[in-house]
Amino acid sequence: MKLRGSRMTIGQLLKQYRIESLKTQKEWADNTISTSYYSKVEKDQHRITAEDLIALLHANNIKLWEFFSKLSQEDKVKYDENSDIGEAINEAFYHNDKEQLKDIKNVIANSEIVDKEDQLLFIDALIALVGNHVEDLDEKERIKLKEKIFNISNLDENKLDLYCNLMPFYDLDSNLLISRRVITQFCHSGSSNVQETILGIEINMLIMCIEKSRYKETEFFIRTADQISTKPNLFFYKNCIFILKNIVNYHYERKDEYLNKARMAIDHISSLGMPEYSKDMKDILDTYGKN
Repeated sequence: MKLRGSRMTIGQLLKQYRIESLKTQKEWADNTISTSYYSKVEKDQHRITAEDLIALLHANNIKLWEFFSKLSQEDKVKYDENSDIGEAINEAFYHNDKEQLKDIKNVIANSEIVDKEDQLLFIDALIALVGNHVEDLDEKERIKLKEKIFNISNLDENKLDLYCNLMPFYDLDSNLLISRRVITQFCHSGSSNVQETILGIEINMLIMCIEKSRYKETEFFIRTADQISTKPNLFFYKNCIFILKNIVNYHYERKDEYLNKARMAIDHISSLGMPEYSKDMKDILDTYGKN
């Protein structure tokens, strides 16, 4: 069966791959998504999310870059314009999946998105972070990343997200200076997206301060995090703050109740379907909870 070239949609291409694999819709969807949902995707009646598409392709041993190379240019652009590539990047980064990040990089490299070079630089940075090989990026790339975040005085929401992801490229003292400036500027924002990012920055800073035994520096981040009201979409972030705050409290008061509270909150993260992050937080508790 030959490809229908540039006119193929995501649903049509999935169907072609499935038929060539001699699988039913149920076998193809497996446990990744429901068969009824997948059936509508094939008919272009439903738009599949980046997370579900990547999971489906991986389950059926199809490379992401190969799949996208066979889509119509119109469908590629539509996919990029709806920020699904960004969602896919975040998902791969959360799961520490370097190979998936490399697949996404190939998709970006072969796309026509406007900010291609910036996206490629960003994903190279994430690949280095996943492998704990920040040194793999040369000094020019590191400088370019830092300049992209703070080369102008007007910080917008996009730069906040970028800074939150790239904080490991700054030393602790630089992060203390930058993060305090950012939090002071945006801590009273009514935007849920901004509040999520601010809490993410505060979580990163608390972890860095705990790792460097700079407990005095944690006071600002705990206080400003507490000033953000807990809402359903912020629960995960507030739960992480709660864990880190109890580690800090234990450092000062040495009461086992603080460690027990932190363990309980870590269990909540795991039971809610985020085992990777739960393990990361448990490692922090095990390493620094007795210091």
